Amino acid sequence: MSTFSDETQRKLRINNIISGEEVALMSGDLYLAENVLTKERRLLQGNQIEQYIAVNTIQEASTKAQLLKG
Repeated sequence: MSTFSDETQRKLRINNIISGEEVALMSGDLYLAENVLTKERRLLQGNQIEQYIAVNTIQEASTKAQLLKG
């Protein structure tokens, strides 16, 4: 399971998607809100949360790899 950035968590709280006692998690392709006090989890709607998530993509280099000498 992975959590989202602090900024994303703040945005979700400001927009009342998660409460002040919850953190947003991603498990596989599902979005969850977990209460940190009771450990109770609930499922979040994907379309509701995806607009607040900043997606970082990693792209493979297209140039030939070289060994760097130091």
